Amino acid sequence: MFEYFTDTLPHFLAYFGAALGLAVAFLAIYVLITPHKEFALIREGNTAAATQLTGTFLGFAVPVAIVIGHSVSIPDMLLWGAVAALVQLIVFFAIARLLFTAISKRIADGCVASGIFVGGTGLGIGILQAACMVP
Repeated sequence: MFEYFTDTLPHFLAYFGAALGLAVAFLAIYVLITPHKEFALIREGNTAAATQLTGTFLGFAVPVAIVIGHSVSIPDMLLWGAVAALVQLIVFFAIARLLFTAISKRIADGCVASGIFVGGTGLGIGILQAACMVP
């Protein structure tokens, strides 16, 4: 059993490192494209921003977790992870630019309902997306 662990540990570390890198890149891009500044708002205690960003991140992480379990290589996982990130960016764009143009301001103002809606939608779409990524 210990030999199996030592044989597979590098594989785990490679996938985990790649997934963390992908997650950091996603969060960096996401907070750059949103009109409000999530991390600053969260530092100020804005629950709406925290809920929105957490739900969106989970909506990204769930498909990536599924992909890790089914990918044939790290580049394959990164490619599908990029698709998961793109979908989350599109979700925010659709909500903030097409459906509810004032939602970003409402999140910045602390409207928890708006944060729950954006984060929950991102999570729901991420779950659906994860189901579609399994062969």
